[in-house]
Amino acid sequence: MPAMTAEGFGLFGRETAFRVVADACAAGGQVVVSGAPGVGKSSLLKAAGQIAQRAGRRVLAVSPTRFDQGLPFAGLADLLAQCPPDAADGLPAPQRWALSVALQQVEPDGRVVDPLAMPLAIRSLLTDLCRTEPVTVILDDVQWLDAATAGGLAFALRRLAVASQRLSVLVGVRPEGLRSDLVRTLPEPRRDLDLPPLDEPAIAQLLRRHFGSTWTQAVSAAIARTSGGNPFLALMIAQAMQSDVSRWRWSARDGHDPVFPVPPSLSDVLGEKVALLPAAAREVLLIVSAAGRLSVGQLDKFVGPDRVGAALEAAADTDVAKVGPLQRVVFTHPLLASALYEAATPAERRRVHRLLADSLDDPVERALHRARTITTPDRAVADEIERAATTSAGRGALQLAGELLEAAARATPAAGTRTDRFARWLRVVDTYTLAGDTEAARAALDVLEPLAPDPTARAEAIRRRIDLTRRMPGARALAEQGLALAPPGTEVRNELTTLLGALHRLEGNGAEALRLTGVAVAEARAGKQDAALLRALYGRLTVERHWASGDAARTLGEIDELVASTHDLPGSIVAWTRAFFAPWDDPAAEAPVRREIRSALEAGRYGDLTQLYIALILHLTRSSRLPEARAALEDADRIGAWSLSAFQEQIARGLVAAYAGDLDLARTAVEAATEESRAIESTYWLCAFLAIRGFIETSAGEWQAALYALREVAAVFDRTHMVDLEQSLWAVDYADAALQVGAPDEAARAVEFLRRQGGSGRPEAAVAADRCEALRRAAAGDVDAALRELQRVVDLDGIECPFEAARSRLALGQVCRRAGHKRKSAETLTAAAEVFARLGYPCWAERARAELARSGLHHSGTDLTGNERRVAELVAAGRSNQEVAAALFMSVKTVEAHLTRIYRKLAVRSRTELARRLGL
Repeated sequence: MPAMTAEGFGLFGRETAFRVVADACAAGGQVVVSGAPGVGKSSLLKAAGQIAQRAGRRVLAVSPTRFDQGLPFAGLADLLAQCPPDAADGLPAPQRWALSVALQQVEPDGRVVDPLAMPLAIRSLLTDLCRTEPVTVILDDVQWLDAATAGGLAFALRRLAVASQRLSVLVGVRPEGLRSDLVRTLPEPRRDLDLPPLDEPAIAQLLRRHFGSTWTQAVSAAIARTSGGNPFLALMIAQAMQSDVSRWRWSARDGHDPVFPVPPSLSDVLGEKVALLPAAAREVLLIVSAAGRLSVGQLDKFVGPDRVGAALEAAADTDVAKVGPLQRVVFTHPLLASALYEAATPAERRRVHRLLADSLDDPVERALHRARTITTPDRAVADEIERAATTSAGRGALQLAGELLEAAARATPAAGTRTDRFARWLRVVDTYTLAGDTEAARAALDVLEPLAPDPTARAEAIRRRIDLTRRMPGARALAEQGLALAPPGTEVRNELTTLLGALHRLEGNGAEALRLTGVAVAEARAGKQDAALLRALYGRLTVERHWASGDAARTLGEIDELVASTHDLPGSIVAWTRAFFAPWDDPAAEAPVRREIRSALEAGRYGDLTQLYIALILHLTRSSRLPEARAALEDADRIGAWSLSAFQEQIARGLVAAYAGDLDLARTAVEAATEESRAIESTYWLCAFLAIRGFIETSAGEWQAALYALREVAAVFDRTHMVDLEQSLWAVDYADAALQVGAPDEAARAVEFLRRQGGSGRPEAAVAADRCEALRRAAAGDVDAALRELQRVVDLDGIECPFEAARSRLALGQVCRRAGHKRKSAETLTAAAEVFARLGYPCWAERARAELARSGLHHSGTDLTGNERRVAELVAAGRSNQEVAAALFMSVKTVEAHLTRIYRKLAVRSRTELARRLGL
């Protein structure tokens, strides 16, 4: 058993890198090892696998070659082969089915496999494995990992909810692969290692390890210089020298480096190595390199056992290839497979691909090879490849399906009709877009657009271009262009009309948005397009709510009539719409959403989950049911619901964290999304995130920061004449912050916003406006009138949600204290604090207690929260803020905030006084 040192594993000059991967194998975490070909990534990761196994971790390792890229889920199949046989038995039925189809254990039966089913299955598998034992995943040469596996792993790893020490992920990649989605999105904790060339002493140690002690220091140094410190190249040079000493010479007296038997470049060295093989062996091994992976049995069928046996014997003699697990023929280094393929002539490669296309069982693999056999377009080949693309899509390998469809489109003769070629390229664009490869989709669009045979087709192409356009003004301009082309009565015209209305809404153009959504409703109804009508009605309802224009009640009634008369409409859209627009106290809003979530999970409609969960979480937070909202967010994380929109996920995270008092987490959730909203020029999303930021800072008592965000929201509402933003009472926070900094005019402005919102059918906003106006009057000195109005607001029952009702009590208690009504203030503030605490709003409970402490009738010193008590005890015991943060898994800023409140509550000014107060 090798010693637990770099040299013990034959890794010379890699002590630092060895310690990093060894630590990850022991304690979990992610490591990305990058470097040039042959620099030693694979050797380091091989050692890591042995270390992980020695530490009792399950190791799942895959080392693809460049020829594996075209084999869908080849990497996943290798990983699953190293899992327990029953690992997939506990998966939800849709995920288990998707996995079986992807791995070709069953044939597709026509069922649509949700694109998220496979990524979620990978996530579920890793989660279940990590619960039973610590796991180390090793992905070597990840730049060659097939796209289906890479995409599924990228999704799964960034959403995996397991303790960091239970999982380590080690990735080896060439520099050009560092920008891949899988590498970029690996979660923290993460280390990045760039392996440099080895120095001369390390190369000397490496050569002595492999070839004995006969190598002199001077020759080793010369090989190190000639190889540029690349260990694989150094070994190849040394191996060549050892096999034919007569072909090199060196004069120590003259101080020159040796003249080596091969040119000092890796590709040339590998080329010479494979050239040592007999021609017959090269022919057989060329089949293996072209196929990516073949068993001895398959080769026997293709060329006969005698030829295979002779070729494998020659490959073993030259250390080029061997028979590995599952009787597969594997090259001793992936670069040798590439060298052998590159050394073949184009005609030889086409001949081998033709053999594979005629001989392999799988239709997708056959099509991949068939595409490489043609030199001119061929209709029959194009049709075969297109059928294989359909099979690939049915297995969930959308990226490969896009590549196959592109190959089919390119193989389609130009003599065919433009309509046929356009239809094929349109499918290429749609498949790449669905797979998330926007770069490939744009490139395909560039080919598609000149092929459009008529205005409808040109509008279809523009419709796809909009999906790939990031900035709202650009997308809107394209939609206007497409709408001008689309003939009346066509589906694409209705799509573009609805979409253009949505874009105007997102940019804050309410009047135009309302006009366009009205047109979309009329066109869809005239064309009897029920699904399009539902989307158009939803778009119109959204505009009517935001601008208090039109007739929202009528639109809701039309949605109900449509749903009642049509049985095949997506239930998720109906449930989501109802819950999203429901008032906070609507008892019928929640159940349909939860029912649709269960239905979507059972049917494998994972793409519906984002919309359903955001609607559920918004409804629960509006209803002041924070524990249930947190549980819904945890459920969404657990099942991987966040896929459709990063914005919706960050809205949910920001709101829940802000209400729960985790303000640092809430800020993190909304900061990047706010900047992205600016970048794409979306007024709607920008206001949504700024409103949450305003609430976060108001909760923290950071009044100027709250005003900075909310003034921008107010400016947008003034400019666009918006009235409501998804029922958010952002203007309450605006008024609160303005009064705290002595800006009564801004508070009056906030009251006007609330009055407008209340007049749109939001009675809770009208009550909030009365509360804020009373506080403004109190600040101006009219305390008696303010007290009367606040008492009236507090006595109202059921109009405000429990959280806002508690804020009204807080406001009444504040004004009572300022008026000198100490007992009334204490009673009111105590009630407010109790409600905030019971609902789970710690920042607001603390604010009420702080006001109570100022009344002089109640001492808040014993009212430390659980987190505050733990922080106080550790600080009093002598721990630093950093040590407390590490012990309690919170940020240093959060510890500092807790300390500020602790000092104020306990009336102490130092750590020494705190320790004395706690009796430590």
